[in-house]
Amino acid sequence: MNRDLSLDILRGIMLIIMAADHFGEPVFQHLYEFAGYVSAAEGFVFLSGMLVALVYSRYHNAGGALLEQRVWHRAGVIYLYHLMVLLAVFVFTVLTDISGAYWKSFATEMQAEPIRGLLSGVFLTYKPPMLDVLPLYVILMLFAPFALRWMTQYRHVGVTMVLLGSGGIWWAAQYMFGDTLQALLPGALMLRTGAFHLLGWQFVFVLGMVLGFLRFDSKDAFPRVNGWLVALSVALVVYLFLQRHGYLHEAAQHSPLLAWLQEYRHIARDNMAWMRLLNFLAFVYIAATLIALHKRYGIFNWLALPGRWLAFLGQHSLQVFAYHLVVLYCYIPFRWGDWALSDNQKWVLLVVFLASLSLPAWWHQRYLKQKKASANRDLQDKRINAMGALPQSC
Repeated sequence: MNRDLSLDILRGIMLIIMAADHFGEPVFQHLYEFAGYVSAAEGFVFLSGMLVALVYSRYHNAGGALLEQRVWHRAGVIYLYHLMVLLAVFVFTVLTDISGAYWKSFATEMQAEPIRGLLSGVFLTYKPPMLDVLPLYVILMLFAPFALRWMTQYRHVGVTMVLLGSGGIWWAAQYMFGDTLQALLPGALMLRTGAFHLLGWQFVFVLGMVLGFLRFDSKDAFPRVNGWLVALSVALVVYLFLQRHGYLHEAAQHSPLLAWLQEYRHIARDNMAWMRLLNFLAFVYIAATLIALHKRYGIFNWLALPGRWLAFLGQHSLQVFAYHLVVLYCYIPFRWGDWALSDNQKWVLLVVFLASLSLPAWWHQRYLKQKKASANRDLQDKRINAMGALPQSC
Protein backbone atom coordinates (compact mmCIF):
# COMPACT_ATOMS: atom_id res chain seq x y z
CA MET A 1 0.00 0.00 0.00
CA ASN A 2 1.88 3.11 -1.15
CA ARG A 3 1.26 6.60 0.13
CA ASP A 4 -1.26 7.71 -2.48
CA LEU A 5 -3.15 4.42 -2.43
CA SER A 6 -3.50 4.38 1.35
CA LEU A 7 -4.85 7.93 1.39
CA ASP A 8 -7.20 7.18 -1.48
CA ILE A 9 -8.51 4.13 0.37
CA LEU A 10 -9.12 6.24 3.48
CA ARG A 11 -10.95 8.85 1.40
CA GLY A 12 -13.03 6.10 -0.15
CA ILE A 13 -13.96 4.85 3.31
CA MET A 14 -14.96 8.38 4.36
CA LEU A 15 -17.12 8.70 1.24
CA ILE A 16 -18.92 5.42 1.94
CA ILE A 17 -19.60 6.35 5.56
CA MET A 18 -20.83 9.85 4.67
CA ALA A 19 -23.06 8.53 1.89
CA ALA A 20 -24.58 5.94 4.22
CA ASP A 21 -25.04 8.57 6.96
CA HIS A 22 -26.79 10.93 4.56
CA PHE A 23 -28.98 8.13 3.24
CA GLY A 24 -30.77 8.15 6.60
CA GLU A 25 -33.01 5.42 7.96
CA PRO A 26 -32.54 2.56 8.69
CA VAL A 27 -28.73 2.79 8.78
CA PHE A 28 -28.22 6.31 10.17
CA GLN A 29 -29.05 5.49 13.77
CA HIS A 30 -26.51 2.65 13.76
CA LEU A 31 -23.72 4.40 11.86
CA TYR A 32 -23.62 8.09 12.80
CA GLU A 33 -20.80 8.77 15.29
CA PHE A 34 -20.81 5.07 16.16
CA ALA A 35 -17.24 5.28 17.46
CA GLY A 36 -17.55 8.38 19.65
CA TYR A 37 -17.61 12.11 18.97
CA VAL A 38 -16.19 11.72 15.50
CA SER A 39 -17.68 11.37 12.04
CA ALA A 40 -16.46 10.82 8.50
CA ALA A 41 -16.59 14.56 7.82
CA GLU A 42 -13.56 15.18 10.04
CA GLY A 43 -11.62 12.52 8.19
CA PHE A 44 -12.62 13.87 4.81
CA VAL A 45 -11.54 17.44 5.67
CA PHE A 46 -8.30 16.24 7.29
CA LEU A 47 -7.34 14.04 4.34
CA SER A 48 -8.17 16.86 1.92
CA GLY A 49 -5.72 19.13 3.74
CA MET A 50 -3.09 16.39 3.79
CA LEU A 51 -3.39 15.77 0.05
CA VAL A 52 -3.23 19.50 -0.71
CA ALA A 53 0.18 19.66 0.98
CA LEU A 54 1.43 16.43 -0.61
CA VAL A 55 0.34 17.40 -4.12
CA TYR A 56 1.07 21.13 -4.27
CA SER A 57 4.13 21.64 -2.03
CA ARG A 58 6.39 20.66 -4.94
CA TYR A 59 5.36 23.80 -6.84
CA HIS A 60 7.06 26.05 -4.29
CA ASN A 61 10.38 25.90 -6.12
CA ALA A 62 8.83 26.35 -9.56
CA GLY A 63 9.04 30.12 -9.32
CA GLY A 64 6.39 32.75 -9.80
CA ALA A 65 2.90 32.09 -8.52
CA LEU A 66 2.55 28.57 -9.93
CA LEU A 67 1.70 27.14 -6.50
CA GLU A 68 -1.12 29.65 -6.03
CA GLN A 69 -2.36 29.10 -9.57
CA ARG A 70 -2.58 25.34 -9.14
CA VAL A 71 -4.33 25.45 -5.76
CA TRP A 72 -6.75 28.19 -6.81
CA HIS A 73 -7.53 26.36 -10.01
CA ARG A 74 -8.52 23.36 -7.90
CA ALA A 75 -10.62 25.66 -5.74
CA GLY A 76 -12.36 26.84 -8.90
CA VAL A 77 -13.11 23.26 -9.94
CA ILE A 78 -14.59 22.51 -6.51
CA TYR A 79 -16.66 25.70 -6.71
CA LEU A 80 -17.95 24.66 -10.13
CA TYR A 81 -19.15 21.34 -8.71
CA HIS A 82 -20.76 23.19 -5.82
CA LEU A 83 -22.66 25.35 -8.33
CA MET A 84 -23.84 22.29 -10.26
CA VAL A 85 -25.09 20.60 -7.09
CA LEU A 86 -26.67 23.85 -5.88
CA LEU A 87 -28.50 24.27 -9.19
CA ALA A 88 -29.76 20.69 -9.05
CA VAL A 89 -31.05 21.23 -5.51
CA PHE A 90 -32.65 24.50 -6.61
CA VAL A 91 -34.52 22.76 -9.45
CA PHE A 92 -35.67 19.95 -7.14
CA THR A 93 -36.78 22.44 -4.49
CA VAL A 94 -38.69 24.67 -6.91
CA LEU A 95 -40.40 21.70 -8.60
CA THR A 96 -41.35 20.38 -5.16
CA ASP A 97 -43.00 23.68 -4.31
CA ILE A 98 -44.73 24.12 -7.68
CA SER A 99 -46.11 20.59 -7.72
CA GLY A 100 -47.62 20.94 -4.26
CA ALA A 101 -45.98 17.68 -3.23
CA TYR A 102 -46.48 16.36 0.28
CA TRP A 103 -42.71 16.25 0.90
CA LYS A 104 -40.43 19.18 1.58
CA SER A 105 -36.93 19.83 0.34
CA PHE A 106 -34.15 19.83 2.91
CA ALA A 107 -33.43 23.34 1.64
CA THR A 108 -36.43 24.81 3.46
CA GLU A 109 -35.19 28.40 3.27
CA MET A 110 -34.68 28.05 -0.48
CA GLN A 111 -38.18 26.63 -0.83
CA ALA A 112 -39.54 29.77 0.89
CA GLU A 113 -37.31 32.20 -1.06
CA PRO A 114 -35.93 30.38 -4.11
CA ILE A 115 -34.04 33.18 -5.87
CA ARG A 116 -32.54 34.63 -2.72
CA GLY A 117 -31.53 31.15 -1.60
CA LEU A 118 -29.90 30.37 -4.94
CA LEU A 119 -27.95 33.64 -5.06
CA SER A 120 -26.88 33.27 -1.44
CA GLY A 121 -25.69 29.76 -2.23
CA VAL A 122 -23.66 31.14 -5.12
CA PHE A 123 -21.95 33.51 -2.67
CA LEU A 124 -21.38 30.62 -0.22
CA THR A 125 -23.42 32.17 2.60
CA TYR A 126 -26.38 29.81 2.32
CA LYS A 127 -25.52 26.14 2.78
CA PRO A 128 -28.51 23.80 2.77
CA PRO A 129 -28.22 20.47 4.59
CA MET A 130 -25.47 18.28 3.10
CA LEU A 131 -24.30 21.16 0.87
CA ASP A 132 -21.94 22.62 3.45
CA VAL A 133 -18.75 20.60 2.85
CA LEU A 134 -17.88 21.87 -0.65
CA PRO A 135 -18.24 25.60 0.26
CA LEU A 136 -16.03 24.98 3.30
CA TYR A 137 -13.46 23.29 1.09
CA VAL A 138 -13.52 26.14 -1.46
CA ILE A 139 -12.74 28.76 1.18
CA LEU A 140 -10.02 26.64 2.76
CA MET A 141 -8.38 26.11 -0.63
CA LEU A 142 -8.29 29.87 -1.24
CA PHE A 143 -6.14 30.35 1.85
CA ALA A 144 -4.13 27.11 1.58
CA PRO A 145 -1.29 28.56 -0.60
CA PHE A 146 -0.32 31.04 2.10
CA ALA A 147 0.14 28.28 4.68
CA LEU A 148 2.05 26.17 2.15
CA ARG A 149 4.38 29.07 1.36
CA TRP A 150 5.16 29.56 5.04
CA MET A 151 5.88 25.87 5.58
CA THR A 152 7.92 25.29 2.42
CA GLN A 153 9.97 28.47 2.85
CA TYR A 154 10.60 28.43 6.61
CA ARG A 155 10.27 24.67 7.25
CA HIS A 156 9.83 23.92 10.96
CA VAL A 157 9.51 27.57 11.94
CA GLY A 158 6.85 27.97 9.28
CA VAL A 159 5.01 24.88 10.52
CA THR A 160 5.03 26.29 14.04
CA MET A 161 3.69 29.65 12.87
CA VAL A 162 0.94 28.02 10.80
CA LEU A 163 -0.13 25.83 13.73
CA LEU A 164 -0.14 28.77 16.15
CA GLY A 165 -2.15 30.94 13.77
CA SER A 166 -4.66 28.24 12.92
CA GLY A 167 -4.91 27.16 16.56
CA GLY A 168 -5.60 30.74 17.58
CA ILE A 169 -8.42 31.00 15.05
CA TRP A 170 -9.85 27.70 16.32
CA TRP A 171 -9.70 29.04 19.89
CA ALA A 172 -11.59 32.16 18.81
CA ALA A 173 -14.26 29.92 17.27
CA GLN A 174 -14.87 28.34 20.67
CA TYR A 175 -16.06 31.76 21.85
CA MET A 176 -18.27 32.32 18.78
CA PHE A 177 -16.01 35.00 17.30
CA GLY A 178 -17.23 33.92 13.87
CA ASP A 179 -20.71 35.23 14.69
CA THR A 180 -19.21 38.73 14.85
CA LEU A 181 -17.75 38.32 11.37
CA GLN A 182 -21.02 36.96 9.98
CA ALA A 183 -22.81 40.05 11.22
CA LEU A 184 -20.73 42.05 8.72
CA LEU A 185 -22.29 40.24 5.72
CA PRO A 186 -24.88 42.14 3.65
CA GLY A 187 -28.41 41.66 4.94
CA ALA A 188 -29.67 40.80 1.45
CA LEU A 189 -27.82 37.49 1.62
CA MET A 190 -29.46 34.50 3.25
CA LEU A 191 -27.26 33.16 6.01
CA ARG A 192 -27.03 29.51 6.99
CA THR A 193 -23.58 28.34 8.02
CA GLY A 194 -24.38 24.64 7.98
CA ALA A 195 -22.87 22.04 10.27
CA PHE A 196 -19.27 23.22 9.91
CA HIS A 197 -18.12 26.54 11.35
CA LEU A 198 -15.30 27.79 9.14
CA LEU A 199 -13.13 29.13 11.97
CA GLY A 200 -13.36 25.89 13.93
CA TRP A 201 -13.04 23.37 11.12
CA GLN A 202 -10.14 25.11 9.39
CA PHE A 203 -7.95 23.72 12.17
CA VAL A 204 -8.71 20.15 11.06
CA PHE A 205 -7.79 21.04 7.48
CA VAL A 206 -4.57 22.79 8.56
CA LEU A 207 -3.54 19.86 10.77
CA GLY A 208 -3.92 17.67 7.69
CA MET A 209 -1.81 20.10 5.67
CA VAL A 210 0.90 20.10 8.33
CA LEU A 211 1.06 16.30 8.40
CA GLY A 212 1.06 16.21 4.59
CA PHE A 213 3.90 18.74 4.41
CA LEU A 214 5.97 16.89 7.01
CA ARG A 215 5.62 13.70 4.98
CA PHE A 216 6.54 15.59 1.81
CA ASP A 217 9.51 17.23 3.50
CA SER A 218 10.76 13.92 4.91
CA LYS A 219 10.57 12.27 1.47
CA ASP A 220 7.61 10.10 2.47
CA ALA A 221 9.30 8.71 5.56
CA PHE A 222 6.76 7.29 7.99
CA PRO A 223 7.27 8.21 11.66
CA ARG A 224 7.87 5.51 14.22
CA VAL A 225 4.91 4.30 16.23
CA ASN A 226 4.97 5.14 19.92
CA GLY A 227 3.38 2.36 21.97
CA TRP A 228 2.43 4.67 24.81
CA LEU A 229 0.67 7.08 22.45
CA VAL A 230 -1.17 4.19 20.84
CA ALA A 231 -2.38 2.98 24.25
CA LEU A 232 -3.40 6.51 25.25
CA SER A 233 -5.27 7.00 21.96
CA VAL A 234 -7.13 3.70 22.34
CA ALA A 235 -8.05 4.54 25.95
CA LEU A 236 -9.32 7.97 24.93
CA VAL A 237 -11.39 6.55 22.08
CA VAL A 238 -12.91 3.90 24.36
CA TYR A 239 -13.78 6.48 27.02
CA LEU A 240 -15.41 8.86 24.54
CA PHE A 241 -17.29 5.98 22.93
CA LEU A 242 -18.76 5.08 26.32
CA GLN A 243 -19.65 8.71 27.00
CA ARG A 244 -21.11 9.33 23.55
CA HIS A 245 -23.46 6.36 23.77
CA GLY A 246 -24.67 6.96 27.31
CA TYR A 247 -22.80 4.23 29.18
CA LEU A 248 -21.42 6.81 31.64
CA HIS A 249 -24.67 8.69 32.20
CA GLU A 250 -25.35 7.12 35.59
CA ALA A 251 -21.75 7.58 36.74
CA ALA A 252 -21.89 11.26 35.74
CA GLN A 253 -24.70 11.82 38.24
CA HIS A 254 -22.24 11.09 41.04
CA SER A 255 -19.13 12.69 39.55
CA PRO A 256 -18.90 16.47 38.92
CA LEU A 257 -15.94 15.88 36.59
CA LEU A 258 -17.80 13.39 34.38
CA ALA A 259 -20.84 15.66 34.36
CA TRP A 260 -18.65 18.59 33.30
CA LEU A 261 -17.08 16.58 30.48
CA GLN A 262 -20.52 15.75 29.10
CA GLU A 263 -21.54 19.39 28.70
CA TYR A 264 -22.32 20.18 25.09
CA ARG A 265 -19.79 23.02 24.84
CA HIS A 266 -17.00 20.46 25.18
CA ILE A 267 -18.31 18.14 22.45
CA ALA A 268 -19.98 20.58 20.03
CA ARG A 269 -19.63 19.65 16.37
CA ASP A 270 -20.18 22.96 14.58
CA ASN A 271 -17.13 24.73 16.05
CA MET A 272 -15.04 21.55 16.59
CA ALA A 273 -14.95 21.61 20.40
CA TRP A 274 -11.82 20.37 22.16
CA MET A 275 -13.06 16.92 23.17
CA ARG A 276 -14.26 16.21 19.65
CA LEU A 277 -10.91 17.37 18.31
CA LEU A 278 -9.03 15.09 20.72
CA ASN A 279 -11.31 12.21 19.78
CA PHE A 280 -10.51 12.70 16.11
CA LEU A 281 -6.75 13.10 16.64
CA ALA A 282 -6.72 9.87 18.63
CA PHE A 283 -8.37 8.15 15.67
CA VAL A 284 -5.80 9.66 13.33
CA TYR A 285 -2.94 8.21 15.38
CA ILE A 286 -4.60 4.80 15.53
CA ALA A 287 -5.12 4.88 11.75
CA ALA A 288 -1.49 5.91 11.21
CA THR A 289 -0.42 3.00 13.43
CA LEU A 290 -2.48 0.54 11.41
CA ILE A 291 -1.01 1.86 8.16
CA ALA A 292 2.50 1.49 9.59
CA LEU A 293 1.74 -2.09 10.64
CA HIS A 294 0.40 -2.84 7.18
CA LYS A 295 3.55 -1.46 5.57
CA ARG A 296 5.63 -3.79 7.74
CA TYR A 297 3.47 -6.89 8.03
CA GLY A 298 0.80 -6.58 5.31
CA ILE A 299 -2.05 -7.01 7.80
CA PHE A 300 -4.62 -5.72 5.30
CA ASN A 301 -3.54 -7.74 2.29
CA TRP A 302 -6.72 -9.80 2.54
CA LEU A 303 -8.68 -6.61 1.83
CA ALA A 304 -6.96 -5.99 -1.49
CA LEU A 305 -10.10 -6.28 -3.64
CA PRO A 306 -12.40 -3.92 -1.68
CA GLY A 307 -9.34 -1.73 -1.12
CA ARG A 308 -8.97 -1.21 -4.87
CA TRP A 309 -12.62 -0.20 -5.13
CA LEU A 310 -12.33 2.21 -2.20
CA ALA A 311 -9.16 3.71 -3.71
CA PHE A 312 -10.99 4.10 -7.02
CA LEU A 313 -13.72 6.10 -5.27
CA GLY A 314 -11.14 8.11 -3.34
CA GLN A 315 -9.28 9.08 -6.51
CA HIS A 316 -12.47 10.67 -7.83
CA SER A 317 -13.86 11.86 -4.50
CA LEU A 318 -15.14 15.24 -5.73
CA GLN A 319 -17.27 13.70 -8.45
CA VAL A 320 -18.54 10.93 -6.15
CA PHE A 321 -19.41 13.38 -3.40
CA ALA A 322 -21.29 15.74 -5.72
CA TYR A 323 -23.20 12.85 -7.28
CA HIS A 324 -24.33 11.43 -3.93
CA LEU A 325 -25.72 14.82 -2.84
CA VAL A 326 -27.95 15.16 -5.90
CA VAL A 327 -29.18 11.57 -5.66
CA LEU A 328 -30.09 11.90 -1.98
CA TYR A 329 -32.10 15.07 -2.54
CA CYS A 330 -34.05 13.24 -5.23
CA TYR A 331 -34.54 10.38 -2.77
CA ILE A 332 -36.45 12.60 -0.30
CA PRO A 333 -39.97 11.56 -1.54
CA PHE A 334 -39.18 7.94 -0.74
CA ARG A 335 -37.94 8.47 2.82
CA TRP A 336 -41.23 9.49 4.48
CA GLY A 337 -44.90 9.90 3.68
CA ASP A 338 -47.13 8.30 1.06
CA TRP A 339 -44.28 7.08 -1.16
CA ALA A 340 -42.00 5.95 1.67
CA LEU A 341 -40.21 2.66 1.21
CA SER A 342 -40.21 -0.01 3.88
CA ASP A 343 -37.07 -0.61 5.94
CA ASN A 344 -36.29 -3.77 3.97
CA GLN A 345 -36.65 -1.89 0.70
CA LYS A 346 -34.41 0.86 2.02
CA TRP A 347 -31.68 -1.64 2.91
CA VAL A 348 -31.74 -2.96 -0.66
CA LEU A 349 -31.76 0.56 -2.08
CA LEU A 350 -28.84 1.51 0.17
CA VAL A 351 -26.72 -1.29 -1.31
CA VAL A 352 -27.67 -0.22 -4.85
CA PHE A 353 -26.96 3.42 -4.00
CA LEU A 354 -23.50 2.68 -2.57
CA ALA A 355 -22.65 0.51 -5.56
CA SER A 356 -23.77 3.33 -7.88
CA LEU A 357 -21.05 5.58 -6.47
CA SER A 358 -18.78 3.85 -8.96
CA LEU A 359 -20.64 5.54 -11.84
CA PRO A 360 -19.36 9.12 -11.38
CA ALA A 361 -15.87 7.74 -10.62
CA TRP A 362 -15.94 5.67 -13.83
CA TRP A 363 -17.26 8.63 -15.84
CA HIS A 364 -14.53 10.94 -14.53
CA GLN A 365 -11.82 8.35 -15.12
CA ARG A 366 -12.99 7.96 -18.71
CA TYR A 367 -13.09 11.75 -19.15
CA LEU A 368 -9.49 12.08 -17.90
CA LYS A 369 -8.30 9.33 -20.26
CA GLN A 370 -9.97 11.01 -23.23
CA LYS A 371 -8.52 14.37 -22.20
CA LYS A 372 -5.03 12.88 -21.93
CA ALA A 373 -5.35 11.13 -25.31
CA SER A 374 -6.50 14.36 -26.92
CA ALA A 375 -3.56 16.25 -25.42
CA ASN A 376 -1.14 13.61 -26.70
CA ARG A 377 -2.63 13.84 -30.20
CA ASP A 378 -2.31 17.63 -30.16
CA LEU A 379 1.31 17.36 -29.03
CA GLN A 380 2.07 14.82 -31.76
CA ASP A 381 0.44 17.03 -34.40
CA LYS A 382 2.56 19.99 -33.26
CA ARG A 383 5.72 17.92 -33.55
CA ILE A 384 4.78 16.74 -37.04
CA ASN A 385 4.00 20.30 -38.13
CA ALA A 386 7.28 21.54 -36.64
CA MET A 387 9.24 18.87 -38.50
CA GLY A 388 7.41 19.75 -41.72
CA ALA A 389 8.41 23.37 -41.34
CA LEU A 390 12.14 22.53 -41.18
CA PRO A 391 14.15 23.22 -44.40
CA GLN A 392 14.88 20.07 -46.37
CA SER A 393 18.54 19.29 -46.95
CA CYS A 394 19.74 18.53 -50.46
